[in-house]
Amino acid sequence: MMDVTGTIAATVFNEDTLKAYLASTPRLSHVFGGEVDSLRIHEIGDGNLNFVFFVRGDKAALALKQALPYSRMSGGARALTCERLAFETKALQIFARLAPAHVPAVHHYDAERSLMAQEFLSPHIVMRKGMIEAIAYPHFADHISTYLAQCLHGTSDFALAATEKRELVADFARNIELCEITERLIFTEPFTNSPNNRWTSPALDGQVAQLQSNVALKLRVAALKQKFLTRTDALLHGDLHSGSIMLTPDDTKVIDPEFAVFGPMGFDIGILVGNLLLNYFAQPAYEASVGERGPYGDHILAMVQEIWSGFAFKFAALCREAPGDGILSCVGLESSDDARQGRNAFVHAYLDEVLQDTISYACVEMIRRTIGRAHTLDYDLIVDDGLRAKAESASLACAVEILARPVGVGSITDLCRASRDFARSAGRQPQMP
Repeated sequence: MMDVTGTIAATVFNEDTLKAYLASTPRLSHVFGGEVDSLRIHEIGDGNLNFVFFVRGDKAALALKQALPYSRMSGGARALTCERLAFETKALQIFARLAPAHVPAVHHYDAERSLMAQEFLSPHIVMRKGMIEAIAYPHFADHISTYLAQCLHGTSDFALAATEKRELVADFARNIELCEITERLIFTEPFTNSPNNRWTSPALDGQVAQLQSNVALKLRVAALKQKFLTRTDALLHGDLHSGSIMLTPDDTKVIDPEFAVFGPMGFDIGILVGNLLLNYFAQPAYEASVGERGPYGDHILAMVQEIWSGFAFKFAALCREAPGDGILSCVGLESSDDARQGRNAFVHAYLDEVLQDTISYACVEMIRRTIGRAHTLDYDLIVDDGLRAKAESASLACAVEILARPVGVGSITDLCRASRDFARSAGRQPQMP
């Protein structure tokens, strides 16, 4: 396992300097058969923090990511340590070991130049863009629930001995800068009068004012933030939205875990679910005729339910089949009914808590992507202000209402039903037979 160490990268690679670097790095030049001069290099990064280069030869291709000592989004104004790429690389290596079918392979990491080379995914596209175009992904729920079960279980106390787990927790606890971004952008700024917030104004002004003056709601969010800050249940991707997933109808890969940190399992699942629901609320704004995307909306809600049910089933199976050195090792694989029933009850009680966290974090994500600093293309690409405002208003109202419930939502089906009800009440989702 690689050490997470500081980096000193200072300037962005260009085509010439990157070719020279590839030629001088045997591990990478070998990938291209030593034919470096003929490589085609394009900068393709569309994220907020890093630069990404597509390097293509006649027989091979790689994606190279470079982290500079500032965020790309700020143009150099916001200082950030390059160390974030080391955390991302280590997380990718851990996740690839646990869920190799759904994580791209890392070929090279250079701490000094803050550069990481990984498998180039083709013909995969970013999931968010595919969903905006209403592309169906029939295997996605199965794939991502497998990824979540294997990665969350494999880095948790259910699988790891306490000493090994503590070492990993301490390692990723040093991903301080990116964790601070998560904590501020998700749990703090959207619920305050931060100048970084933005929304479709004036249409959402009233809703935002009510939300930001709702003390009970903000205390609920504070409790979720405390759990994120204090729980170390498993290694999280930390930013598992539909922009961090590349896929085809038959293959799914999870990328960009630069925000990786140990935290509550429901955070990762909830961030994903929240982004899928945001896309659900946005779908009617992309219709050429009323009701055209109703079936695709149903497809999204079905995916959400299948993700949770698949995760819970697979996670419980891993706990039964592989207690290892984890917390259930004292129960082991005894054949007695008492042992089996007790172990299953323990796991399912834990999963009930993860479910409630999942729903709550999904709602917080829906709020922050609507009125905070970092929005989502699902809404930003809606040109018509009125259509965008209706979609945003419905998703915002749904998230606030669920978070405000004293006992939460009982099941993932209830969350999907509430989403459908709020979409219909906004006049965005036609009644389906």
